[in-house]
Amino acid sequence: MKRGYIWIVIPLLLTACAKRGPTMPGQLKPGSAEYILNEGVFYLNQGQIDQARAKIQESLKKKPNSKAAHYSMGVVYTYLRDFPAAIKHFKTVLNLDPEYWDAYNSLGLVYTETGEFDLARQYLLKAATSDKYRNPENAYVNLAMLEIKRDSYDNALRYIDKGIEENRSFAPLHNLRGIVLEKQGNLEDALYHYNKALSFLTEEDANILVNVARTHHLLGQKEKAMDLLDQALGLAKDEFTIQRIRALIREVEGIQEKKNADQ
Repeated sequence: MKRGYIWIVIPLLLTACAKRGPTMPGQLKPGSAEYILNEGVFYLNQGQIDQARAKIQESLKKKPNSKAAHYSMGVVYTYLRDFPAAIKHFKTVLNLDPEYWDAYNSLGLVYTETGEFDLARQYLLKAATSDKYRNPENAYVNLAMLEIKRDSYDNALRYIDKGIEENRSFAPLHNLRGIVLEKQGNLEDALYHYNKALSFLTEEDANILVNVARTHHLLGQKEKAMDLLDQALGLAKDEFTIQRIRALIREVEGIQEKKNADQ
């Protein structure tokens, strides 16, 4: 699976941390485990993974049984693609709290990454179908991703629809619908759903902008694609996304150069 799929984990971390009530560093005692953890969460959401890991490890030394810290460390290792370490931390969370639904969801994502699809589906469905999970749309996103990896697009759309029933304005679900429609060759409808995903965001997302740009490129709208890629490049925070954007820019420019040469 492409690393871009890990993109969905960050909102889950924010949801999990919200369970603990107000947690802004200014509302906590400096130097406390919770304060240091929030520093780590901040770095993680900025894409500064090494700094995030250091802070979360420091927090765990002060409070070894912190569910939120173990969950956050699982997210860090997921980004680093150290899946055994991620699984260890997510399972520690569930040993501490069997109803920490974000951990089921994240385990499902990791097992999808490792190709253990049956195990992934088991964890994801446990989260998605629980009447106690406040964000089942997150699990439906990851179930749809699992089916996309299996090239099972009808099943992916079924999970997307279930997720939209839970939260009609959840941008990742509309983005995924765009991905499925693009893979099926339905570019105009794919573009509609990518733009709909963007409309539900308070801040533009580089990865979705890339999807919009790629679709314009496939539709032969090269100038529009280049404008969007320039915009996405200005928003990208991590090296993987930056390189992804630059590769697509080269692809678009290369086709333009070929057309000019043919003329």
